[in-house]
Amino acid sequence: MKKTAITALLLALLLLLSGCAGLPSPGELLSRFAGEDGADTGEGLLIYRRAAEPSEGGLIRTEPFLSQGDGADPEALLDAFAAPGGKEDLACALPPDTEITDWRVEGGLMTLTLSDSFLEASEMDRSAAALCAALTLCQLETVDALSVSAGGRVLFSGLVPEDALLDPGETDPYVRRLRLYFPDGEGRYLVSEYHSLTLDEEAPFERYVVEELLRGPNSGELRSAIPPGTSLLSCRTEEGVCTVDLSRAFYTGRPRTAREERLVIYSLVDSLTALSSVDSVRILVEGESLNTYVYRSLSQPLEQYDRVIGPASDPEGALDADLFLPLPGMKRLAPLPFRVSTADHDSAAEAVLAELMSAREPGYPAPFTGGAAALSTVLQGSLCTVDLPESFFVSLSESDRKIAVASIAATLCGLPEVAAVRLTIGGGDAVFEGTDWSGPWQSFDDIITE
Repeated sequence: MKKTAITALLLALLLLLSGCAGLPSPGELLSRFAGEDGADTGEGLLIYRRAAEPSEGGLIRTEPFLSQGDGADPEALLDAFAAPGGKEDLACALPPDTEITDWRVEGGLMTLTLSDSFLEASEMDRSAAALCAALTLCQLETVDALSVSAGGRVLFSGLVPEDALLDPGETDPYVRRLRLYFPDGEGRYLVSEYHSLTLDEEAPFERYVVEELLRGPNSGELRSAIPPGTSLLSCRTEEGVCTVDLSRAFYTGRPRTAREERLVIYSLVDSLTALSSVDSVRILVEGESLNTYVYRSLSQPLEQYDRVIGPASDPEGALDADLFLPLPGMKRLAPLPFRVSTADHDSAAEAVLAELMSAREPGYPAPFTGGAAALSTVLQGSLCTVDLPESFFVSLSESDRKIAVASIAATLCGLPEVAAVRLTIGGGDAVFEGTDWSGPWQSFDDIITE
């Protein structure tokens, strides 16, 4: 991320905060957030800190990153960012007791996982910390955007300059850039698109988000996910839960496949939870909740789910694979698209199987409840042999074993190099309680649906 983009991100956040009641104007905020020593001198990388005494010069300040080698690697920059400031007037941007517990970079997106104590900080402190992290880490050539997670949920998703709800070039506080999610041309993933709108001072942002989703995308490469004829009856947010009441056409025109259902639901949910005021979304049809839409229940509020969002760019070695997951009731399987990283795996089959066994699709049962992982995955010709521990079968009922085995076989046979799957237990035949699960398995057409 380059200097111009970083500056845009800072200005965007300043304008966003200026729209909140009781906060200073954009000009006053700029002086608070960027002290005189906060400018990029162009001499190497900078660590963005919080000023120990914000009233004496700016909330966000910088100090040079002093690398120990020829250049900066992500881990070294992360260590420096999480460390205390090198000067008495500078403090770490992370709230007290917050630690970086994990991180990864895939396709230009860095994902930071922070300790649960991050959730105890104020929204302002969390936002400032995420801003400082993005300003610091997006200087790396390998990092284009930042996501921040804590407590098992994503708090800031794909933080880049264009993600600001306020257009940095606008002075009117009611001109907003809304980030919306629409299905891609292949109907596999959601892709973000930004709509600039002049909003009524009294109207909630949530209503504009839903109305723009109903209106559809601007790009001809995207399409609307919402069933035709659907209209918005009401939209309100209370204590972070946005309740959207839609007309009967949302149900009568519902899709017929699990993949399309996924896109319809999360086009709404992920677009609305992109707003800072929304934590989850409850979907109603003419005032009533739906126990079942196509396969998923809409009876409870749904949180953001980023696995349905397509990547901004494909990392080297990433696979676009269908994982065959059991539908609610554990009687049938449905293929759902997932981006699978082959890093740290010896083969595509091994990577896809590891992804399948750890997959947790909202509203779907976990097919592998025992937490068992495959002992090995070996491809000989077009036959893939998967060695499982006995605990894999112990943790499942007789009927669920068939679904779990079918899930493995159907998923692996979806790879072009795999024609059949054979199972073993600890290197021997996969015989458990008198039933031979060895295979080779090729098809489970009787329990697979779209």
